[in-house]
Amino acid sequence: MRSHLLRRVGWFLLGLVLFYAPMALLPRLVLAITGNPLLPDVHRLCLRMPFEWALQPWMYPTMFREPIYLFGPLVLPLSALLIGAMFCGWLCPAGVFTELVSRVVPPRFQLQLGGRIDPVPIRLGVLLGMMLSPFLGSYVCCTFCNFTSMQALVSAVFGDFVGLQAWAGFTMLTMFVWLVVLGLFTRGGRGWCNLLCPAGAVMGLAASLGDRLPFSRRVRIDQSRCSGCGECTQACPAWAISKARGVNQQACNLCRDCLFLCPEGAIEHRRR
Repeated sequence: MRSHLLRRVGWFLLGLVLFYAPMALLPRLVLAITGNPLLPDVHRLCLRMPFEWALQPWMYPTMFREPIYLFGPLVLPLSALLIGAMFCGWLCPAGVFTELVSRVVPPRFQLQLGGRIDPVPIRLGVLLGMMLSPFLGSYVCCTFCNFTSMQALVSAVFGDFVGLQAWAGFTMLTMFVWLVVLGLFTRGGRGWCNLLCPAGAVMGLAASLGDRLPFSRRVRIDQSRCSGCGECTQACPAWAISKARGVNQQACNLCRDCLFLCPEGAIEHRRR
């Protein structure tokens, strides 16, 4: 389990280098290829605006003119369709960060929401509300984005405090809810991801659809070997495993922690 955790930390650091300024290697590469002068940081890979634009056909030309915006609505769901929501469990710095830091808080001080609520309907409702918000005269992108909050923290580490200074009010409240309430003090540290992430909702839908494909690989439980000990249910940061339903493919983020924790070896990442 320790080596598995170290691998996840390594992928988390890779995600920071790929997506977040001042490194932001992936935005830099895409912007260089397309000759776009936009500032290379995590906002170029926005995981909220393109989904909000889904019901606004007049915004489609913007996405195709600046194809970096297609990363969220096209690349991530396609990858989830084929292999599962690996981005969420391994490469998403904002999600993996809160999961990792939550491990330092004793479980007795944390909210245990896994097994008590189904995160999928809530997350889908947030996605739908975000898509409808422009028609209701509101705008809920950067201000309510944990990706933006994470960028502000990374920038501050490198001596740039503009993000923390510029985003006051609701954005600081977002950071507090994401990092403290639903991060440090929620079991698994993935409360924001499980309940409030529109990109996660779309990837979950794609992963659930891909589960029906014969060549797709998903986390699956061999019930003939399962002893019902509940270790996987308690450990799953995505609250995706239950005795009644097995693995909820719409919620699973493919972190694979359960594979290494199962004492019976009953959980595998395999085809149907």
